[in-house]
Amino acid sequence: MTQRLHIMVVNNLYPPLMAGGAERIVAFLCEGLVRRGHRVTVVSTCGPDMEPYPVEQRDGVEVIRFFPPNLYWSFERSLNPGPRKWLWHAKDAWNRDAARRLGTILDGARPDILHSHLIDGFSAAIWARARADGVPVLHTAHDYHLLCPRAFLLTHDWRLCTRPRVHCRLYRHWHIRTTRHVGLFASPSRFLLDLHQRAGLRAGVGTVVHNGIPLPPDADDIRQNRPPDSRGRFLMLTRLTVEKGVETALKAMAILPRDLPVELSIAGKGPLEGKVRAAAAADPRIRYLGFLDGPAKVEALTRAGHLLLPSLWFENAPVTIVEAAAYGLGLLGSDIGGIPEFVEAGRTGFLFRPGDAGALATLMARLARDPGALPELPDASAALARRFSMERMIDDYERHYRALAGAGMAAAVA
Repeated sequence: MTQRLHIMVVNNLYPPLMAGGAERIVAFLCEGLVRRGHRVTVVSTCGPDMEPYPVEQRDGVEVIRFFPPNLYWSFERSLNPGPRKWLWHAKDAWNRDAARRLGTILDGARPDILHSHLIDGFSAAIWARARADGVPVLHTAHDYHLLCPRAFLLTHDWRLCTRPRVHCRLYRHWHIRTTRHVGLFASPSRFLLDLHQRAGLRAGVGTVVHNGIPLPPDADDIRQNRPPDSRGRFLMLTRLTVEKGVETALKAMAILPRDLPVELSIAGKGPLEGKVRAAAAADPRIRYLGFLDGPAKVEALTRAGHLLLPSLWFENAPVTIVEAAAYGLGLLGSDIGGIPEFVEAGRTGFLFRPGDAGALATLMARLARDPGALPELPDASAALARRFSMERMIDDYERHYRALAGAGMAAAVA
């Protein structure tokens, strides 16, 4: 009989409180582990005005939330000025109060594994507390939190940060040093793992575990019945921010001839919404769809022929790539960060230099005109999506949990 494990998962947000793709991945993982017979306890944060937050059961997952004592809740950082943020980071470098609160939960739950994800708010002190209690720690990095106080590796004017300032280097040195408390460090992309290892990662083992999502049951039918004119329809599902390359996509549309059958649909919310709305009002080939989820998102993926990822920053492992691939879309992405690990040139899509609107326009024109530009679609995209299925992700984590739990038991006996 397969050993039933008790896994404690720590992430700074958990549904229905969400900020991005990491929360979705964590929820997929937790619910999938429960379906396989494991016990899962999630520890997450809430605002100070939400305490005491009642313990919940969400789809079989026990969810415990508390406010890690600090100047403000990490979910509300954008509302606070710079000086308060640095004071917050000083506390978050080693939040003993948060570790103490987690320790009380650990003592009561006695899990086999602590699996952390986004720990800003909790701090790395929780790793030390778990290790002191004999609980093995697996950490999955979803961003650059351990390397950069902004977690993006971007300067304040949204440029790639290649020469961090002294205080940022001190921040990085401290956080990488704390990874000595981690037994296994997982990353959804090779790029992200390599970056941490070059910075001096001190975890026992580093490995790649790709993010996985539930593959839609209707995807096969949609892939095989996509209309021929979809090849000229391009879709962006993204935050409307500078680093996501929204302006690159708009510039590419301005370059393309007006008589070329091309359409760009942009879905999302963010600071550049006004610019996108203005572009859509001025050019009938551009459509602004607002924020999409559920059936509306499926409809957009069904209608499009290609997904655009014109990012200017070091993307890690965008979930939208797998979603689009599942529906048979071609992928046009910037050659930066983890994106090249998902785009196989000539099979699943094409890569271009970040910020090069001319190169993007050339590729869009080629795909719109030539039905044979990506001859292996949609089968190549379907194969890509299967590589990043939710079940495969859960298989990988189960294997690592058992290895860590077994090593922990052996150490306890010794």
